[in-house]
Amino acid sequence: YEQYYVNPFGELGDPFGISIPQLRQKGTQKQDIGSGTGFIVSKDGMILTNKHVVLDEAAEYTVFTNDGRKFSAKVLARDPLQDLAIIKIETEKTIDASGVLIQKDFPVVELGDSDKLQIGQTVVAIGNALGEFRNTVSVGVVSGLGRTISASSGDFVETIEDVIQTDAARTLFRPTPPLIKVIPAVRCLI
Repeated sequence: YEQYYVNPFGELGDPFGISIPQLRQKGTQKQDIGSGTGFIVSKDGMILTNKHVVLDEAAEYTVFTNDGRKFSAKVLARDPLQDLAIIKIETEKTIDASGVLIQKDFPVVELGDSDKLQIGQTVVAIGNALGEFRNTVSVGVVSGLGRTISASSGDFVETIEDVIQTDAARTLFRPTPPLIKVIPAVRCLI
């Protein structure tokens, strides 16, 4: 018996049942000027993404969840040293028949401990390939730990330390998807 395909999501179930939002930033003329990926880390709508995805402080940001919903987003924090940002979307609120306000919680992705990763472990990248193809999935392994990289765009240059290297194909991802260990917990943004 040979098995040619193993579901990399294991007990995660439907890989797109988790809510991994796609982000679009809009300029003053409401023109799409970029996109990226993040993931919801709190039931009230906190999203972890890369800083370079929400770099423009004057832009308005919109989050599209994988189930087709659209939310305005507010940038709460940017970490220039780790290329991380936290943005917030508002939960959906309705009033039931008795007049009680009901707030719908967002599904969240569990954060794991990146210090427990080991070279050779299987990981999954889920992202927004080319800013067009939502929920693109790529499987690979952790191929390096503790790397330092320099990233640049135009006249903007930064060095990011303690980076996790993977061979999960990301050539079509723009900019970077979350990296999920096969045990369903997010370990890092790549």
